[in-house]
Amino acid sequence: MTFLVYGAYGYTGRLLLGEALRRGHHPIAAGRDGDRLAELGQDFPGLATRTFALDDPAALRRGLTGVEAVLHAAGPFIETGRPMMEAAIGMGVHYLDISGEVPSFETAFELNDEAREAGVVLLPGVGLDVIPTDAVAALLHRRLPGATRLELALHSPGRPSGGTLQTVVEGVPGGLLVRRDGQLRRVNPGRREFRRTVDFGPETPEGPMAGRLGGVRWVTPYTWGDLATAWTTTGIDHITCYRSAPKRQVRLLPLLLPLLRAGFALAPVRRVLRRRIARGPDGPSAEKRATGRTRVWGRVENLEGDGAELVLEVPEGYRFTEIAGIRAVEALLERGGKGTLTPARAFGPDWALDLPEVHIVEARPVA
Repeated sequence: MTFLVYGAYGYTGRLLLGEALRRGHHPIAAGRDGDRLAELGQDFPGLATRTFALDDPAALRRGLTGVEAVLHAAGPFIETGRPMMEAAIGMGVHYLDISGEVPSFETAFELNDEAREAGVVLLPGVGLDVIPTDAVAALLHRRLPGATRLELALHSPGRPSGGTLQTVVEGVPGGLLVRRDGQLRRVNPGRREFRRTVDFGPETPEGPMAGRLGGVRWVTPYTWGDLATAWTTTGIDHITCYRSAPKRQVRLLPLLLPLLRAGFALAPVRRVLRRRIARGPDGPSAEKRATGRTRVWGRVENLEGDGAELVLEVPEGYRFTEIAGIRAVEALLERGGKGTLTPARAFGPDWALDLPEVHIVEARPVA
């Protein structure tokens, strides 16, 4: 398999590169910074590299020459996704990324016809966003095909990487989104309907995650990529996404979000924040990636009041992304396809359950 990892010197890019090499692949490491690519050779001797920027269409096309797929790991994808997708379509190369950004998914769906005509697949979201949540949505929809309402929540203790924080900075000005009647709508997170707790299943009684995983926890609404992907996977028109948060944060968010949106909308403010993030730690340590866990909760209901819930456990978010991202490349190049797909559409609802350290914690009917 000949594939390219773009943004290979970033925190998650390095994890993906290492996982690919451990599984016997020889990916090409790529990015816009030749010096940082050269430094990768110290940890990965004999690594093939290509240097090209996304704002140079001719160089971008040359960079994708001779590969079957590109795994795009350089965000924010709201800025970087479209040029790489369009180049992949033009070069007849399958495209995957680790995005969790709604606008990036929407771009991929807009390019569906072009991808189909070119005979390639656009498969965004092959990391923690959105493989496990897409699987939960698909599995619940299979249990209740007539569902009209879907809720998803994520509990993932741990510090995000610098790249993830950069994406948050760029996404805050867009505010909180939900899907209602099939349409994306901006809403006020302080509305009573969003003040709730979620049962993430039995708590872990011992080990590194004791007291940190499972249990009933407060959640706050969150703009996830699943607002685009779960709608495509299931056809459910009413979708809300949440993430766990301390109760105090849940109460303060409605007051803080308007201020954050106003501040982050200013380009100079975003530049300062991005520089400060770049000076901070890259992300979780190897030990925390190895011992951490993440829980995904989902709930569906139909008009008659029938419902179902599911809790899924997966490895720590970045560990899951490195595992799932490379296996998604393998599965895509083995199975092929064309057009824009979600993970559950590309590989089926059960594919994620076969990934290492992934299991269903609870499946509950809802009276």
